[in-house]
Amino acid sequence: MKKLLLSLLLSLPTLINAQATCAAAVNITANGTITTPAITGTYQTICLATKTNIKAVWYKYTATANGEVTVSSNLPANDGITYTNDTRLSILKGATCTTLTCHDSNDDISATNFLSEKTFPVASGTTYYIQWDNYWNVGTAAATMPLQFTFNFVAAPCVRVGSADFYLPDTYTTSSANLYWNQSVSAPANYDIDWSNTFATAAGAGTIVSVPSGALTYTQGPLTGLPVSSNFRYFVRANCGASQSAWQGPYYSYLAKTLPYSTTFEDATLNFTDGFIGFTRFVSSATTTPPSYADGGDGTSMYTSNSITAISNRWGYSRAISLAANEQVTITFKTRLYSAAAPSPMSLNLTVGTAQTTASQSTIIQSLTLTDNTAYTTQTATWTAPSAGVYHFGLNNNSAIGATQTFMFMDTLGFTSILSTDDFISNKFNVYPNPAKNIVTVSTSNDAFIYNIEVLDLNGRIIKNIKYSNVSDAQINVSDLAKGLYMLNITSDLGSVSKKLIVE
Repeated sequence: MKKLLLSLLLSLPTLINAQATCAAAVNITANGTITTPAITGTYQTICLATKTNIKAVWYKYTATANGEVTVSSNLPANDGITYTNDTRLSILKGATCTTLTCHDSNDDISATNFLSEKTFPVASGTTYYIQWDNYWNVGTAAATMPLQFTFNFVAAPCVRVGSADFYLPDTYTTSSANLYWNQSVSAPANYDIDWSNTFATAAGAGTIVSVPSGALTYTQGPLTGLPVSSNFRYFVRANCGASQSAWQGPYYSYLAKTLPYSTTFEDATLNFTDGFIGFTRFVSSATTTPPSYADGGDGTSMYTSNSITAISNRWGYSRAISLAANEQVTITFKTRLYSAAAPSPMSLNLTVGTAQTTASQSTIIQSLTLTDNTAYTTQTATWTAPSAGVYHFGLNNNSAIGATQTFMFMDTLGFTSILSTDDFISNKFNVYPNPAKNIVTVSTSNDAFIYNIEVLDLNGRIIKNIKYSNVSDAQINVSDLAKGLYMLNITSDLGSVSKKLIVE
């Protein structure tokens, strides 16, 4: 394993067994530094993964006012000599120990610091449980050893949204997205969104947009007029009028791409995944196990695995892809199996739907049985969009119970397309400038006559409908349109054709 923990028995023997279960959680009543006893208590799998023989230690805090709590094991004492140098933290809440839900969690502060730290909002009168566990110690000589952590509560007139209270963005277009988060305990009238196409831009230094909180338990923060098909990072803060909370983030959003589009999961400036979610990112080199399981050698790939006890149902989803009606898409990706023993065959469905959710993936494009563990195999499929819109492509690992634990690595995902309408007719029409800001010209080089042009948004709504008197060059004023992708349905004496138009 990547981690090793050391520990020490608590110096206060009267508390050694007090934290063994959630019901026996020790009540925290003041800020300060706390030393845990040996970690031998019962672990509850609510926030983080479990394993055989995992143990935990429990504390609780009932907030006396709305505010924020910071819990941290990032202390010099936790150096792997006197106390542990690796921790894992779950923050839970609920009326009873049998109705707990995950409020927040943290494993590692960074890739090089295996200690844990989390700041989370608290509501007056609500009890929060703090669970430390020995996940990375199980099976070692240090399996029961303790740690030190600090607890600090600060009352706040305007409390941030919890980091675990954000949802995946959706309703993507090429220039807009909806962002979602649960309401702050301060119930502010407004929230501020700070977005930037530069991921490294500090909180508060990007473009700030104010949105109302709304009447729902969550807030929908729409962002429009964004740079076409871009990626952006965003922070959110509660705006209580006289005061504002701290910024929470960064989180990331990936606007819809027009084709062609491809990713190799290698670009750090695109967060490596570039909007692909669901599978696990794997960084391999000649010295990792397995070695060099990125396409082409060392680097990054995505993986999923089978189960040796149950049928798999694991999903990965592409970022949003913007398609025109009847646009024929060719999807390619590479797969390769790995197992320490002889690999079990794995099954994979390629699907398409309107969101990064299982329920939306309504169409199976192709079903595959994977067996090759010697090299990457290129998989290819085609699908035609029935209507203009934004789509996500899914990869569903639905493998049968495996005789051996087997991993499926996926890399080099690409999408190309052609329009299924008559290419001969389509090639007779030119749209320029494209992208455009003001006036767009649609012209024909074959003395065709244009009768009508419809401008449609990605939801298929007709934004403009312009009739012409048998002209060969037609002009459209798009200066009043929001930035984004549109479709032009052109009717002429040669027939009808659709063209993409980007307004910037």
